[in-house]
Amino acid sequence: MSQYVPPGHLDADQTATLLGVTRGNLRILVHRRQLTTSGGTDRHPHYLLADVQALYEERAARSGHPGGPVRPERQPA
Repeated sequence: MSQYVPPGHLDADQTATLLGVTRGNLRILVHRRQLTTSGGTDRHPHYLLADVQALYEERAARSGHPGGPVRPERQPA
């Protein structure tokens, strides 16, 4: 049975996928107060979509890759 996620929020799996991190790394981001939960329970937290997008953009700007993860291009053999 899936948990209800209110409109404008993401569950932990969706948030981790969007940020390109594991659930463990997501907990670290929360512990470091780079992201806060906006509801749910301890086992099934919700995150405000706007907060997740802001963190995504901040991390992309810091990494120098504003389009998301960059895959290395293959060099011709």
